[in-house]
Parts: sequence; C-alpha cells; structure tokens
Amino acid sequence: MANLTNIDSQARNYFKYSTVDKFLPNLLQIALAIGAIITFMYLIWGGINYVISGGNQDRAKTAKEMITNALTGLIILASVWIIWRLIAYFTGISDSISGPFKLLIPSP
Repeated sequence: MANLTNIDSQARNYFKYSTVDKFLPNLLQIALAIGAIITFMYLIWGGINYVISGGNQDRAKTAKEMITNALTGLIILASVWIIWRLIAYFTGISDSISGPFKLLIPSP
C-alpha cells in the first residue's frame, strides 16, 4: 500500500510560490488545465444530451451546438497554449519550445 502519511507537506510545497517568477508560468498552466477540464466536461455533457435526445430534433440541435462549442473551446485553448509557448521561446523566457520557463524579474 502507498505511504499516505506526508501528503499535506508535499501539497504545501507544490502550491507554495515564493517568487513571482515561479508563480506566473504556473498560473497560465493552471488556467489552461482548468479550462481544458471544463471544456471536456461540456463536451461530454453535449454528447450525453445528444444520445438522450430521443429523436427530438430541437434537443439534438442544441446538443450538436454544445459539442461544436466545446470543440471550438478546445481549439482556442490549444491556440493560446501554442502562442504562449512561441512567445516564451522567441522572447527568451524559455530555452526551447517545450522546455521550462526561466522568467527573470529584476529585484529592487
């Protein structure tokens, strides 16, 4: 069985941001992850509504619109991520397209 006695301190260390340069890159990653989860849930909700529409054309049309909107949201989220990675690469915030960020903010 897994050792679950020290989860609290590990969670505190994970969510503890001591400087702004550690917080900003994670903020965008967290926002994109939450957006992706919400969008997938909306996609599943639209799929369930389509399945249970039972031949009702209005409900099927609404469900198709939900699915289309969810897929559009996923495309937008992917585009934001790609644009962010390209900006980070070309401005020197990141060493490579897939590498870690190294945001340097001068201290007073």
